[in-house]
Amino acid sequence: MRSAVGAAIAAVGLVTTIVGTFLPWLKSGSTTRDSYEVLSLRDLAGLDGVSGTVVTSVWVGLTPLAMVTIALYVVRFPRFAGCIGILFGTIGGTVAMVATVQGDNKGALVGISTSGPVTTLAGAVLTIVGAITVLTSTRRSAVRTSGGNP
Repeated sequence: MRSAVGAAIAAVGLVTTIVGTFLPWLKSGSTTRDSYEVLSLRDLAGLDGVSGTVVTSVWVGLTPLAMVTIALYVVRFPRFAGCIGILFGTIGGTVAMVATVQGDNKGALVGISTSGPVTTLAGAVLTIVGAITVLTSTRRSAVRTSGGNP
């Protein structure tokens, strides 16, 4: 039962994290940009070449990874899904935490919009809490057979 609750919490966290990536992350004047639009500006940030490709691939890969993780919970591979969930939450949560700590610069022409990073961070925390719940509740035990050695 505890494993099912953990899987449900993790699934809500996975979906919340992905929704957060589509919310505003950057504001420039009256324009807001989600995390994917911010990635399109990576050349301006000096993330061109291999490092930019890796960052973009990992961030864009979060959505399929979330769907695979939810599918693994559904088809009853909770421990594997839990391990992936912790990895997912760590990646998404770290990026969101850095953006959240930078904060909302009131009155600045260009700044961080906190709605996307805060939502993503909350989802990442839920994902990790759910995954840890699953991993600590799903334990296999040895089966004793009659007449065998203990």
